[in-house]
Amino acid sequence: MALAECPELAMGLQKSAVRPAADEKESGCMSRIIDKPYFTYSAYSALTLGIQAKCSKCQGAGVVTADRDNAFFRCHGCGHQMTRDCTVYRYDVHNQCRNCGRYYRVEIQDEAKRRFPVLHVACPYCKTRMPGEVLRTAQGFSYADEIREGKEPYFGLELWFLAYFQGKPVWAVNREHLAYLIDYLSADLREKPFGLPKRTQADHLPTFMKTAKNRERIVKLLKKMQGGAD
Repeated sequence: MALAECPELAMGLQKSAVRPAADEKESGCMSRIIDKPYFTYSAYSALTLGIQAKCSKCQGAGVVTADRDNAFFRCHGCGHQMTRDCTVYRYDVHNQCRNCGRYYRVEIQDEAKRRFPVLHVACPYCKTRMPGEVLRTAQGFSYADEIREGKEPYFGLELWFLAYFQGKPVWAVNREHLAYLIDYLSADLREKPFGLPKRTQADHLPTFMKTAKNRERIVKLLKKMQGGAD
């Protein structure tokens, strides 16, 4: 059968011939991003790039950094500095009971009592109370908590890149994180990296930021922070 004798068949072939070109054009206009590992931007960023935060003295921009032992804050404006010991200590009273003669160790869990050099504690065997010296022993190092309500967990400082969308905090730990958020939420195709665990950086984002109806307005908010905060 000739094509001229069957116009419906001819039209179908013409459509199928142009469809790949149209699909290719469409895909060429779509932006694509491959997500990053889960802890790329988090409280642990203080160990690598640093967390940009607002100085409690002058309200200017500063940076929180950390190593295995300590966390540090330094203000770029007024020069204010802070240091926090990240070591985890155990507090105990070691003693020999004067009643039953047995040696014992009692852990002091009340933070207020840990400040005293000597405490009266009861022998765990015979319940006799007697004074004993409080000893402090390093056990390890604390791990960073999550960022909550737009505040970093080391000193409780407000993040430098912080705004609000419908009363909910929208933040970034530093400029690199801010750029990632803009790229991720602006992309047409968002993919997980091959060969990595199921959880990726985008799993940190609250639902309201990933909802299609909000993404465009949130991207505008993020770009405003990007352009307005130095």
